[in-house]
Amino acid sequence: MPCLKCENGLWKFGKTGKCEYQTKGDCETANADYYSYDHSFEFTEEQMTELHENGQVLVKVKEGEEEMEILFIYKKEDVESLAEESTKMTNQYKTYYGIK
Repeated sequence: MPCLKCENGLWKFGKTGKCEYQTKGDCETANADYYSYDHSFEFTEEQMTELHENGQVLVKVKEGEEEMEILFIYKKEDVESLAEESTKMTNQYKTYYGIK
């Protein structure tokens, strides 16, 4: 959620925030915890097996009272294509910078 400039020259956090900050930096600092949230996720071994065997896995995520479902899809062809592109880019980088 961004800090937005109000008509009166002050800053607020999000569309419904109160216009109370003198600068955008003040707003961002006061709401730093919003930006520092860790959105990482680690699959269980069972989830990885399901993902690779079935090509997808539905994961339920809950934080406090909030709950959502995320569908992860795995296509081997896409992964192989990305790996090839990554190797190509790495080789171009090495060639350009003279790295062996």
